[in-house]
Amino acid sequence: KPNNSMELFETYSQRARGVKKNQEPDFDEKQLAKAIESLQQTANLLKDPPPPKGPEGEEPEPEAAPESMPHMGDLVYNGSVLASAGVGFSEEESYRISVSINNFTVDQAKKENNFKSIRFFGKILGKSADYYVIECDKEEWPEDEESKLPEPMGTGVNKYQYWVSNTAGLPSSWNALPPTNPEQLGVAKKVRRYFTGNLNAAVAGYPYFPWKEAGYLRAQIAFITHSTIVSPKGVWIADDEAEDPAQSAKVNEEYTPVKAKELLSDKSWNHHRQFIMPEINMCSPPVVEGVDEEDKKKNPVPMLSTLDKDPRSCGKWRFYLCKPFGVRPVHGENVAVCAKSSSWPGAYCVAKGSTIVNVYVGYGMCRLGQKYERPPPPVPASEFKLLEEQEEPLKQPEAEEAKKDEEKKEE
Repeated sequence: KPNNSMELFETYSQRARGVKKNQEPDFDEKQLAKAIESLQQTANLLKDPPPPKGPEGEEPEPEAAPESMPHMGDLVYNGSVLASAGVGFSEEESYRISVSINNFTVDQAKKENNFKSIRFFGKILGKSADYYVIECDKEEWPEDEESKLPEPMGTGVNKYQYWVSNTAGLPSSWNALPPTNPEQLGVAKKVRRYFTGNLNAAVAGYPYFPWKEAGYLRAQIAFITHSTIVSPKGVWIADDEAEDPAQSAKVNEEYTPVKAKELLSDKSWNHHRQFIMPEINMCSPPVVEGVDEEDKKKNPVPMLSTLDKDPRSCGKWRFYLCKPFGVRPVHGENVAVCAKSSSWPGAYCVAKGSTIVNVYVGYGMCRLGQKYERPPPPVPASEFKLLEEQEEPLKQPEAEEAKKDEEKKEE
């Protein structure tokens, strides 16, 4: 028996694989540059911010911490819950996103732009760059009289404000998306385009989308949000104090987690975002003057409708027990259950006890269920009717002479 059996085994293994000893790894230059850039961004993110500059000869006063921070949840723990379902991000990326969102929140608080809550929406993949997306909510949104949105900020499809970043790096890398409107939603649902990663890029294709990619991204986020944000039944309850309890919901503070076996059915899950009515591309019908509240048209789908009765989700979800580390799952109390959307590939909701995590990682396009066909151009307008040629009208003197000639003939 040789004394160096392990070394010999490694030598024979390298020969069988065709690997030479002390061979340098073959890195692609683009991959290496991308890795270095990612490490540099992470290093810059973890650096302490530079101290504020004070008057010459005087020490700057330390900045006071924000009075209140919005509710964000534990992103690192949520990432581990998603990882048990086989979705989400690596530990390094989850930590980097968490630090970036925290720095962004502090930076916005210094600018007196305070949020009530911030939720990590997910990641939308692009051809040149990706979009990390966060969802922000406020107690009260400032009124914007110039925009004149059918659904102003804080209501309907503009209930939340969304910020995106290509790197999830410094606070300056986050950009706010503009609010959307029914016209944008109507055109966006007919467009099939991959994102480029540039908010100012034009959206090519047919039908023509007259806004930039920022508008197209915001419209797709609206469709994803209102179609795939779900939770186990009982996590959200109707808000009886609201004007329309059927279209309002609040978190149930007394929610008790149910068994994992009960969550393997679409009857045990419901939406808690409003239904976008396809005929008007809004969650709330427009206000019509002279119409009573009783006669006013309402949203036909309740906000907290279960997935088996909701038209946007009926038969479009798949449920399974998570398999952490490849171990066969059992129906225990601490088992995570994953709800996977089949209409929007990349949308998941993972429930583990009282922790509910919704995330989207995909290309921002829904599944058609059939081969995509470009919509035909509109019917051309019919030709206008040709007018009959008319005689040139006579001038006044010529008309009088013609009248005299007719009178002479009659005599």
